[in-house]
Amino acid sequence: MSSLFHAFILCQLWTMYCESTAAQYPMDSENHKLAFTMVMDFWGRVTPGILQMLNTPKEHERPQRQLAEMVNLHFLSLMEALRECNSSVLAKLYPMWTSILFTYHSQLPGHLQVRLQTVENWKPPSTSKDQASFSILLTWLKRIQFKLGQVEVQSSAATQFYSV
Repeated sequence: MSSLFHAFILCQLWTMYCESTAAQYPMDSENHKLAFTMVMDFWGRVTPGILQMLNTPKEHERPQRQLAEMVNLHFLSLMEALRECNSSVLAKLYPMWTSILFTYHSQLPGHLQVRLQTVENWKPPSTSKDQASFSILLTWLKRIQFKLGQVEVQSSAATQFYSV
C-alpha cells in the first residue's frame, strides 16, 4: 500500500509539472500543446493499468475490496490536489477517473461521496496565465513534502532494524 501511495504522489508531481510547464507558454504555442498532450497521454496510459489492477478474480474478494478503497482514496486526494491548484486537466480527466471510482463499488461510502461532490461542483479555471500561480504550486509542493515525511516516519517506526 505504501508503494501505491508513492506511485500516486509521483503521478501528481508529473501532472503538476506538465501543467505548470504548459502554463508558462501561450495557449496556442507548440510548447503549451506539447506539455498538455504529454499529461493527457500519460493518464491515457496509466488509467487502463489501474483499471486492470482492480479487475482481479473473485477468489481475492477481501484484498481486492481493500485495494479498491485505497485506489479510491488516492484518486480523490489526487483530484482534490488538482482542484486546489486550479488544474485545467482535471475537468478533462474527471470522466475517465470517475469510472475508476465506481469500478469495484456500485456506490461510494458517504464520506467519499461528499469529497467527490466537492470535486464535481468545482468550476474549471478560465484559461489564463495565472492558472498555475507560483504560490499555489509552492503550497501544494510543501504539503506533498510533508505527507512524504509523515509516511517515512510512520514506516521507519513500524519497521525496527536490528544489527546482527
